[in-house]
This record gives sequence, structure tokens and C-alpha cells, in this order.
Amino acid sequence: MKSRMILAVLMTLALVTSLVTVGYAGSGGGSPITTTLFDCYMIHNGTDSPYVLELADRFGNSQNVTLGKSRMLCTPTSAAIVTRGPVLNSAFDPNSAFEIKCYDLIGNNPATPRGALKIIDPLSTETVTFDPVPMLCTPAVTDPPLPQ
Repeated sequence: MKSRMILAVLMTLALVTSLVTVGYAGSGGGSPITTTLFDCYMIHNGTDSPYVLELADRFGNSQNVTLGKSRMLCTPTSAAIVTRGPVLNSAFDPNSAFEIKCYDLIGNNPATPRGALKIIDPLSTETVTFDPVPMLCTPAVTDPPLPQ
């Protein structure tokens, strides 16, 4: 249930944020990633939500889904450059990306916001603190694609 909420929030972020194309020139090292990526921060002291929802996604419909505590805030990255690795995936079409795929971060994580931060979303306004960034999320395409 929590993973569905996180997925719903991440998908909303992906749809709201306009995506630009990914540059695939050159080898992996030094290649810019120009599509919007998200650094996702775990919320340390999220509040309980009073909402019960009906959700529909490509995997089915869910009724009477009770929202729990807020868990994660994902913020768009302003720039990403591959410093080591193979050439970027040329099969990725950012215009077809309606899902989000997240990767664990290992080693030097982005800085965690210091102190409390007020977050305002369609369901609540709350002031929270954060744990270190657990993952980086990127737009993704599934095969078979989402039904239109």
C-alpha cells in the first residue's frame, strides 16, 4: 500500500514536470543526462493522512486505500553528467515515459536538507525533516506500454 502511494506521487511528479530529451552523444563518461531526474529524500517525521482513496493504474483498481504517513519528497535535479559507465541507453524515448524507475544510491549521496522544511501538496501542508537520499528516480518506459 505504501509503495503504491509512493508510485502515485512519483508518477504525478513525472507528469507535472515537463520532460526534455536525453543527449546520447559520446561515450558514457561526460555524457549529460538532460531528462528530468529526481533525488528522493525519505521524510523522517511525516504526519498521518486522513484520506482514503480509490486508485487506478495499469495494474488494476484499488478501493478504500488508506493513506498513512508521508514518506518521501522527490526534487528534480538541475543537472546530471555521467562520470563513469557505458554509453547512455539509446532505446529510451522520453516522449513515451509515463512511469518512474528508482535506483539505490551508493556512496556519496546528495546533501540532505538541513533543518525542517514545509511541504505543500494537494493532500496536506506539513513541516518535516529528512533522512539521507535513498534513491535517484528517472522517467521510464515500460514494454508493453501503458494502454492509451
